[in-house]
Amino acid sequence: MIVDVPTPGEFHTAGVNQLYLAWKITIGVQQALARMGAAADDREAADDYWHSVQPDLANAYSLIQQAMELALKGRIAAVSPFLLLGNPADWPGRGATEPLSFGELPTLDASKLVKVHNLLIAPPLDAAFATFWETVRRDRNRIMHSTSRMTFTAGAVVLAILRAAKSLFADIPWSDRLLAQEAGQKYAIFGMDDHVYSEVVSEIGCAIALLTPADALELLGFDRRRHAYACPQCLANTEYDFAPGLPKLAQFSTKDAGETTLRCTFCEGVSAVDRHDCEYPDCPGNVIRQNLCLTCLRAQDEYFCINTNLAIGLGDEYHFVVGRDENGGSKEFRCHVEHMRDDWIAISYGRSLLEAAHLSSWQTVSILQRLDGTSILVKILHPIGHWVRVRDGLAWNADDVVYDPSTQGPI
Repeated sequence: MIVDVPTPGEFHTAGVNQLYLAWKITIGVQQALARMGAAADDREAADDYWHSVQPDLANAYSLIQQAMELALKGRIAAVSPFLLLGNPADWPGRGATEPLSFGELPTLDASKLVKVHNLLIAPPLDAAFATFWETVRRDRNRIMHSTSRMTFTAGAVVLAILRAAKSLFADIPWSDRLLAQEAGQKYAIFGMDDHVYSEVVSEIGCAIALLTPADALELLGFDRRRHAYACPQCLANTEYDFAPGLPKLAQFSTKDAGETTLRCTFCEGVSAVDRHDCEYPDCPGNVIRQNLCLTCLRAQDEYFCINTNLAIGLGDEYHFVVGRDENGGSKEFRCHVEHMRDDWIAISYGRSLLEAAHLSSWQTVSILQRLDGTSILVKILHPIGHWVRVRDGLAWNADDVVYDPSTQGPI
């Protein structure tokens, strides 16, 4: 009797694990080089690096073949796992008198799997896949059974992984597959999973950079020839400390300059945005979402270098501390420093801050003048006064400030 008969799900899961491992090896190799920074620009050193990681890439490529073989077997097993068995004449003779494990029996040669699949399952795998399968299978055999050394690039291996995923593991998007796999890994099991989302987004960004524009569009839905922006939903799903390094994977579906809907390649989320220039002069961006520039990732209401007709840049040091209420009743403050000739200019500049449209969320601006202390290490901030929003405009309060550095500490 045949025992330990594998299920289609077991084949599929095993294939996913093999493909995921191939992905981690390949992306890890590429990201390790990127972490070298300027050293990676040394052509000779980079060539030596790629030579040193050829065994890793060859191993990853072999795993792709194994993953596809398991996936094909899983599909055939869904009809009947016994269709995977080879010639009964080659079976061990003791099966008639004692239990015989399925794994001990000869199975179909890998070269026949696509043919058997297409005889049993609709729709059949197309000729392009059959060619791809034979190429990967042949190359894997060369790796395992030949002394001639093949040379792999990370881009070629990533391309093969994504083609395999699209053909045989497309029941869920690849990005969701990676998140699910990461959620079950050793660190996540112990609750150390803050990095997972940003890590997977970074891996997809790394893969896109390795692909040609045509392959990136076909396999990941990302158009490398068009501008991309940070995805608001991915930012919200990412721990704050990891957000600045997140790849920009959200794009507009049209080239219309007035387009206001972004779609993310990674999370497939759709976000409505505003279209106006970023407040920061060094940023070319014009895609804003809830006060955040999705190009430079800087808050629009924290740009305080506003243009005025006032003479600034010379004179005493003034601190402009804007304030607003946070949830829970606490105060939020930001500080901006300018040099000015006198208090009148400082007071006028403080008013201009609250009059600026992009700073409308701030309710007060306290103005303090820096005075010399008893030594160069001592900084005394003398209160000049503060502006506050009132019902009919702005009100000036001399000698009184909302932010007091002596009691509220540094900003």
